[in-house]
Amino acid sequence: MTAKEKAIELVHTMFGWTFDDRDDPNTPNLAAYKCALIAVDEILTIGCIEVPYWTEVKQEIEKL
Repeated sequence: MTAKEKAIELVHTMFGWTFDDRDDPNTPNLAAYKCALIAVDEILTIGCIEVPYWTEVKQEIEKL
């Protein structure tokens, strides 16, 4: 999976947890983006082997 695909997947996964009735069901809210960034930061903090990949995922989330 490319970093961009993973970024989109994470944001959409987080949207499922942050969805509010006022949100457009087709557009992730700001909380979903923030949660996805927090998740990636946690992965980077534990120092996994795939640091370059997760750094790129974070950059892709920030571009969305």
